[in-house]
Amino acid sequence: MRSYRNRNALNTYKLARPKSYDRDNAIKLACMAFWDHGYQALGVRELEKLTGLNQFAIRTEFGGKQGLFREALKFYCDQAIESEMKPLIKGGVPEIRTFIRGLVTDGSMTSSSSGCLVVNTGIENARIKSPILEEAVTKYWKTLEKRFVQALRNAQNLGEISEEIDIQLIASGLVTAVMGVHSKNRSNQANKAGRALVKIMCDYLNSLK
Repeated sequence: MRSYRNRNALNTYKLARPKSYDRDNAIKLACMAFWDHGYQALGVRELEKLTGLNQFAIRTEFGGKQGLFREALKFYCDQAIESEMKPLIKGGVPEIRTFIRGLVTDGSMTSSSSGCLVVNTGIENARIKSPILEEAVTKYWKTLEKRFVQALRNAQNLGEISEEIDIQLIASGLVTAVMGVHSKNRSNQANKAGRALVKIMCDYLNSLK
């Protein structure tokens, strides 16, 4: 591989040119591409077609394919946390049920025949073994667990569920079940394939008193 030091003048010229792409939109398109195809299956040339970025931009703007993937994963996580998980902060059991049903509901960000980008990343990272990706995946699931804990605690404070219930244990179990729904959706290539597990979770939440 040729050293960049031999091309300083050329790189300076290229970097000085106006960008021919919208960075935020490129990250969004990259998110969809990685979500649909996975990280390892996508080559740089395929990413060029799906995102409108060229190889130079992928390398200089994002630090290469892995850097672009990290940005795409962050975008996905931030969007899900801000939109789908936010109601859980002040909500209770009804908001948990809404979140869970959203996993198999058309139009929901968390419902896709491709499953969940975070779940998919965790599976792929068993081979890649990237500490950075592991940290991002772990952070996402810990955030969801905290949101479930908060909603269950709110329900306890309102007297909707018993104070004897171990909300930490339930929250942890719900996170695992959410992963299962996503995995079922992806394996069946249908965003409603995990409906049976969603019903079981909702029935269980309805039984909490």
